[in-house]
Amino acid sequence: MNIINFLLANWDSIILIVAFFVLIIFLIARGKKTVVFKMLYALVTEAEKQFGAGTGALKQSTVIKWVYERLPAVVKLFITAATLERWVDEAVIKAKEQWAKNANIKEYIESGQNIITLSADELPEVTDCTIKKE
Repeated sequence: MNIINFLLANWDSIILIVAFFVLIIFLIARGKKTVVFKMLYALVTEAEKQFGAGTGALKQSTVIKWVYERLPAVVKLFITAATLERWVDEAVIKAKEQWAKNANIKEYIESGQNIITLSADELPEVTDCTIKKE
C-alpha cells in the first residue's frame, strides 16, 4: 500500500524521470552522440598533449576514465566500455584529421609534451618496487 501511495503522490516526477530515460535511449539509439564526440575530441587532444606519441593504450584508458568522470550517471547505464572504446578510436581518427589541418592545434599539442629522454646510463635500476640510482 505504501508503494501505491508513493506513486500517487509523486506521479508527475515519475513521469518526468521516465520521459527523460526514454529521451536518452532515443538519442543514443538514433546515434546522436555529437556532444560526446565533442567531449572526446577535447579529451583526446589533451591526452595527446600530455602523453605524446607512442602511448596509445595509456591515452585511450585515460580518455575513457575522463569521460566516465564527466558523463551523467544515467548515460553511463547505456554506454558500455566497448562502445566507449570504439567512440574514442573514432574520435582519434577525426582528431588527427583536424590536427593535420590546423597548425594552432598542432602547436598546442607539441608545446605540452613533457617527454623526458634519458640515456641508457641514466636509467634507474628498479628492484622490489624501489628505485635506486647508482
